[in-house]
Amino acid sequence: MHKRLGALLFFMMLGFAAMTTAQAGERRCTFYEGPSNDGNVFEPPRWPGSLTPGMYVQPGIVRAGRDDFYQFIAWRALAGMPLDTAAQERLRPFDPCWLTGTSEPRDFDPHEDPALKSALQAWQTERVRAGAPKLAALAIAGPDSSVLNCPADAFRNATRTLGLRLASDGRGAALLDWIAGQDAVFANCAAPTAMPADAPAGAPEWLRMDRAYQQAAAHFYRAAYPEAAARFDAIAQDPASPWRQLAPYLAARADVRAASAVGYGKVDAAPMASALKRLDPLADAAADTPLRADARRLRQLVLLRTAPAQVLARLDTELGSAAPSATIGQDVRDYSYAWRASAPAERAQLAYGAWLAAMRSAGSAKAAPGDALRQWESTQQLPWLVAALTLAKPQAPGALLAAAQALAPTSPAYLTARYHLARLAARDADAIAIVDAALALRPALSADDANAFKRIGLARARNLDDAARFIVRSKVLPAHGEAPVAAMDVATFLNTSLPLDMLLTLAQRKTLPPKLRAELETVAWTRALPLARPDVATRLAPAIKKRFAGAAPLVDQMLAETDPALRRGIGAMLLARYPGMVGNVSPFIGYQTDPAKFAYPNMRASNELEQSRENWWRVFAGGDPTYGKRVAAPAMPAFLTAGTAATLRTERATLAALPSGTDYLAGLVMEHAAREPRDARLPQALSMLIRAHGGDARGQYTVPMFKHLHKYFARNEWAKRTPTHR
Repeated sequence: MHKRLGALLFFMMLGFAAMTTAQAGERRCTFYEGPSNDGNVFEPPRWPGSLTPGMYVQPGIVRAGRDDFYQFIAWRALAGMPLDTAAQERLRPFDPCWLTGTSEPRDFDPHEDPALKSALQAWQTERVRAGAPKLAALAIAGPDSSVLNCPADAFRNATRTLGLRLASDGRGAALLDWIAGQDAVFANCAAPTAMPADAPAGAPEWLRMDRAYQQAAAHFYRAAYPEAAARFDAIAQDPASPWRQLAPYLAARADVRAASAVGYGKVDAAPMASALKRLDPLADAAADTPLRADARRLRQLVLLRTAPAQVLARLDTELGSAAPSATIGQDVRDYSYAWRASAPAERAQLAYGAWLAAMRSAGSAKAAPGDALRQWESTQQLPWLVAALTLAKPQAPGALLAAAQALAPTSPAYLTARYHLARLAARDADAIAIVDAALALRPALSADDANAFKRIGLARARNLDDAARFIVRSKVLPAHGEAPVAAMDVATFLNTSLPLDMLLTLAQRKTLPPKLRAELETVAWTRALPLARPDVATRLAPAIKKRFAGAAPLVDQMLAETDPALRRGIGAMLLARYPGMVGNVSPFIGYQTDPAKFAYPNMRASNELEQSRENWWRVFAGGDPTYGKRVAAPAMPAFLTAGTAATLRTERATLAALPSGTDYLAGLVMEHAAREPRDARLPQALSMLIRAHGGDARGQYTVPMFKHLHKYFARNEWAKRTPTHR
């Protein structure tokens, strides 16, 4: 959802100066990568799931780590300058979550832009109306180009110009010659090719002047920027040319292209200086025209590359004014670029820039809580109160906490203050009381903010009842396929902070969402095997047989077996058959298919065919997840009794000592095979476990399992499905 810096400036049409209009679209935050990179659907990383008009006045919890777009909106609200409806509309197309037909896909091909296709069709139609034959195709860019050399505006304005020439001069040889010249211009969009020919002898004056412009444009598109600039300069000296006023601007664009052509991230200073010299008179013109607006935007782009601190200081003042300019959206994005390109000392002198620096520093090793606190103490400004709270550690100064406590519910900083008061509370009971009061504000409280308060509530839970209330979260961002059942902190808590008996008790609470209950029941069932808890398996058997219908016979056989070793063997064969039986709650993508059929015909620790769901309980407490971020095991919950905590430590040690789920089950299945080599329940389990290694023959049990399968069950369908162990 990145907006290319200055894209509208670099790739405007060569023709009449155009005013850019916002594209229709919708607000929908999506992931460029998997949710494990920056959080998940319950915990949006940089882009909150909602941005209603009310958030411009009441921004909710203002958090560090959010995109600068949102920090700007929050800063304006905190400073008592919320953006009005007109400013919101001008800002909206620059929202990182504002999706149009061109911005949604990660690898979007610009040639597929609906606006471009429409412009091409209109150009073709106008050509035919003017008497020219329809072109078979238009080569508008090379096959590997990710940025169009000739964007939609170039074709729109060629169409407009052709319409004007047709209206004033009618069909005829001169107009067809003009069309041929424009075709030659566009032919250079893909690669340097033939130039538009000089206007024929005796051609009308308008064609001669248009041809000079077409030739300059062709040089521009073929990347002959110095030649293009020289030709535009010549046009500017022709008092009769209709392109005379526009030509200096187009020459400046040629300079900018030339300055950027020296290499990625580099700028040639001389062409940039030339561009500024051309742009200043246009940008500072008294008359408010589209050309002046375009010149100002292009000048800002040049200065961003050459003098970012200068742009930063100017934009800081403009963005903090009572009435932001009509270019507020581009200015907010340009501000981010200038902010990153400027020195910390330059940012520190600015109203918004210094506050943004404080918010961006939160959570980093370079954070300076004292600086934000001193800013608040000296200014008593609401934005700095929020920054000081964001950076505050436990035992924060009493004056800071008192100021946060004193905020009225109507304050734009109210929710942020309540969030940090809960985070910094000395007693769990006080933290929970603040969280409960905040949650009572729903539905006015956004799902995003409710989840944030619940995260604090879970961390400060006083008992299992508290935990049961705070593990239920609302999805705030879409996911491909079925959403996970738990947020990251919830999954970590459930996987590492409760002994099996408490996990079972929680799983049987009917107040939990059905999918989360089913997941907890499956996790408790699966853990019952390595923790040697047949009593837990017995209690969960009805739920497991309901969720995994085909498993019922094996479940009954396992529970009926009195020999512990045989019971373990049957249990291992059961888990091997149903890799949807997992030992951890996953915060990542959920099941795409019925968990009873999950991972057929291939079963691995991370199965790309099933959207990378953790479909095999590879590790337990304190270990690395099969993919994604490492999440350290939290401390023991404070509400556990000494005996319960001791039980949890023992269970953690048992589970953490297990090898991967595949190897663990393979060992148990092979122990059973040694006892009962012809057990008819073995073939499917052996086949599944062999394939669970994903063709890795180095597994300790892979070869023995393969040999056993083909020695005792050579004609079995599962042996036929497993012709090799590699």
